[in-house]
Parts: sequence; structure tokens; C-alpha cells
Amino acid sequence: MFSLIKNGFTLFELIISIAVLAIITAIALPHFQQLMAEQEVKSTLSKLALANRSAKNLALVHRANIVICPSKTLTQCEPTNWNSGFIVFIDINKNRLVDSAEKVLQTEVLDLKYGSLDWKGTLSIPSLTFQALSGLPIGSNGGFYYCSLMGLPHQKLNLSKMGHTRIENISAC
Repeated sequence: MFSLIKNGFTLFELIISIAVLAIITAIALPHFQQLMAEQEVKSTLSKLALANRSAKNLALVHRANIVICPSKTLTQCEPTNWNSGFIVFIDINKNRLVDSAEKVLQTEVLDLKYGSLDWKGTLSIPSLTFQALSGLPIGSNGGFYYCSLMGLPHQKLNLSKMGHTRIENISAC
């Protein structure tokens, strides 16, 4: 004797399951985007603070100027591309550009989706330079401004004349 075994879902059960899944997704998605935006802020500022500390030390170790500049291609400095990423390199001839004899020491991809990043320093130069002799930033005290597109507080990573960093919330970008 054969037994009929019923497998699968009825159309009604399938519609109810899809509706429940849609409701859960609609509730969870904004919270997920908020979480991703918070992570982007933390990660970006952390990478920048680490790159600044590293550049300060590398200037002393290599006895050469070290530059941090924005770069989309991660090979050359591009003044308005902080959102894409940045590079850290030895600047032998002190022109703040990557030349054939100069070595790129670090590349960092940012690819920001939930905010924008900009550098504003005292010399209005779109890059930072750490001196060979002291490791201190040359006229590069200023700040990285992270402007949130998701309603999070805007943040600024301040760089002092001594090369120290600190994060602060700012009201406007």
C-alpha cells in the first residue's frame, strides 16, 4: 500500500511567509544602514588616526618627509578624492607628489557610502607632510571632517602641531 506524503507549502502559507519576511526586512533595513554608517565613521577615523601616527614614526625612521594625500587610484595624489582613499609615501624631493623614485608605504581604500571626508589644514594644501628631522607635521595642523549623510553627528579628527589626534563632534560641515 502506498502512502501519500504531502510535501511543500500551500499558496496561502507561502504568501503569509513572504509577508512576514517583508515586514521584518522593512523594520531591520534602516537599523542595518544606521549600523553600517556608524561603522564607516569609526573605521574611517581610526584608519586616519593610525595613518597619522604611522607617518610621524616613518618620517623619523626613514629620515625623509612622509606625505599623506587623497587618492582614488592609490598610486598618485588627487586633491579632491579623500572619499575614495589615501596613500602614504616617502617624498624625497618635497614636492608632495609621488615621483618614480619615491616609494608608496601604505594605501588605504575608504570608498565612503554614508558620508564624505575632507581635509582642511592651515596651509590650504590637500595633503599632510611629516618632517624628516622631527616627525612633526609641517604646517599641516588642521582636521579631517567626516560629514554624515545619515543623520549621525558630524565628526572632526583634529591634528595638532605636535602630530597628536583627537576626535570631536561638530555641529556643521
